[in-house]
Amino acid sequence: MTAELSVLIVNYNTWRDCAAAVQSLRRNPPTRPDGSVMPFEVIVVDNASPHRQAAEIEGLRAALAEVANDFGDPLCGQLILHTENGGYSKGVNLAFHRSRGRWILVSNPDLEFQPGLIGALQRHLETHPKVGCVVPKGYWDREYLGKLPPNTLPSVSDLLLTTLGDFVPAVRRRYSKRLAQRWLDVWEAKAPLALRMMSGCLFLIERSVFVSLGLMDERYPLYYEDADLSRCLRRANKLLVQVPDAKLVHFVNRSGQTDHGIVMTRHDISQALYFRKWYGAFGGWLLSFCQWAVRTPKLQRLRRPPSAEPCIDLGATNAPPYLLLPRTCKSFLLLVSLDSRFYLSGGLVSSGDSWTPSAAVFANFAPTTYWLRVFDLSDGRFEQVGTWRYTCVHQAAAAVALPVGG
Repeated sequence: MTAELSVLIVNYNTWRDCAAAVQSLRRNPPTRPDGSVMPFEVIVVDNASPHRQAAEIEGLRAALAEVANDFGDPLCGQLILHTENGGYSKGVNLAFHRSRGRWILVSNPDLEFQPGLIGALQRHLETHPKVGCVVPKGYWDREYLGKLPPNTLPSVSDLLLTTLGDFVPAVRRRYSKRLAQRWLDVWEAKAPLALRMMSGCLFLIERSVFVSLGLMDERYPLYYEDADLSRCLRRANKLLVQVPDAKLVHFVNRSGQTDHGIVMTRHDISQALYFRKWYGAFGGWLLSFCQWAVRTPKLQRLRRPPSAEPCIDLGATNAPPYLLLPRTCKSFLLLVSLDSRFYLSGGLVSSGDSWTPSAAVFANFAPTTYWLRVFDLSDGRFEQVGTWRYTCVHQAAAAVALPVGG
């Protein structure tokens, strides 16, 4: 039985998460329009993980073997132990060259497939010829309360605003508020919504379209490959669409947490490549200038860090955060971020005069410092009512961190 859909996963130190993702895929497989299970294959490329414990590798092999057994085809469950860490894009392309399906689903290892996820994505892609790629709505918990941040397509204007925001707090506040308003539109969308940029954690694309785009640019060692592919789609006059009925639970950035130094080095390399590729020599120069401006000691006294702005410190505790709002809100937006500037945040909508996470949401808080901000949405408002700092010290069974950039 030939695989019709190929699931491509790049692994880095996330063996157990990857095995769990494969198992959740078997529980919630892709289906044809008539409801029958669509034959699929899973190809995992391990990017030379430094932690290769035999038991964990065998656990992933066993999960892949179950997929192969389901369809009576050993090629339906493959693990490629790569000898180098050539980056996420190179890993995806390596898996693609081993694939056979008409439909290509690129997936991170640290996520959980939900019922109907792939079917909803595929039905939309099949019935809308102008759409080149589809993505789900992302959540950080199984109750679908916490929404993951939509990525902002990097541009010269955003680079300038974020740089100027380091020196002018009013610019930073206006920019972060504008981002939050954009995110809310995406989070609350009930109909398919065209986006400027995808999140590379999971997307579905037809094989012929992926080939026509040249696959993923392997020069990006980590991050910015999804921004690059989004721009390639737009250049090919193809739409990128979020399908609201497709829900994904993503336990964010577990592999990235394993070696922060390597992650940031690769991020900087990718960022420089992106601005040179899409904005030419001027883009490369502007990025270098902005990096110099925010890092040089010569301008240190002119910078205005967000930590100097008013906030309520909830301290360091193993108890869930409790936010007491200054007034009762018919509806409010809560942002949760590792970035005190709130340039990349998860969020949820609630109501009342206080907030504390449910047990399921709190289980996904990692031991680190979080920044929380509330906007009152009552009666058409979008008014900031408070900012809190909270340091979580509990060790969650499945510790998860929201992303800080990329």
